[in-house]
Amino acid sequence: MAGPVLNVGIGLFVLAFVWVIELAACIALSRSPTKLANMAPVSILIAIIISIILIFIPRESQYPSLEEQSVIYDYSIVYRSSLIAVMALFVVLGLVFYFIQHALHPVQAKPLRKFLR
Repeated sequence: MAGPVLNVGIGLFVLAFVWVIELAACIALSRSPTKLANMAPVSILIAIIISIILIFIPRESQYPSLEEQSVIYDYSIVYRSSLIAVMALFVVLGLVFYFIQHALHPVQAKPLRKFLR
């Protein structure tokens, strides 16, 4: 499980995401010219219900067990994988630019009148 970011757990980020989506839905629904505009308060109630459910979901204990404490993770794989992904992206971009600049370079036809004189 992911650890806290800035001493804030994943639950707060999930709740913030739910409320941002609800705010966007409420704004979109309230601007609707049809009867769909009446659904904006319903979307607020749905977000409140989801928030209450997420608040009362059983959480993991703050004190990890002995098995969880003894597990050692190799976090350098994240950096290696991101480095490989960035390198692959630049290889693909380089091939695309090479194809555009060199392989698709237009060859202009020379007029025949210069050679006939």
